[in-house]
Amino acid sequence: MKISKSQAIKQNWDEVHSLNYKLPELSPYKSVVFAELHGDHGQVHTNDLERIYYIIEGSGEFNIAGEVTSVVQGDVITIPPQTTYNYRPETGKTLKIILFMELWDN
Repeated sequence: MKISKSQAIKQNWDEVHSLNYKLPELSPYKSVVFAELHGDHGQVHTNDLERIYYIIEGSGEFNIAGEVTSVVQGDVITIPPQTTYNYRPETGKTLKIILFMELWDN
């Protein structure tokens, strides 16, 4: 299966620009998300599945359940199920990530 960029769903808010590549043929349903952050993402909460982030470019930090972890290009971050977290680039910088997650049905 191939999903082209033109099939991805654009979702932009505040300082975040993203493309959601939906994979409903997989079980359980998944999304692969490319995001470019120029500021704070905003607090989110995982459901029953963990989320996996790959840092493509830049540096920043993840605040996972109150614990802050610095990230740089090439790092992988996992977010456990039922966890509240937020992430952001270094001040004045851009953070580019790939996120593997449950189906983001936007």
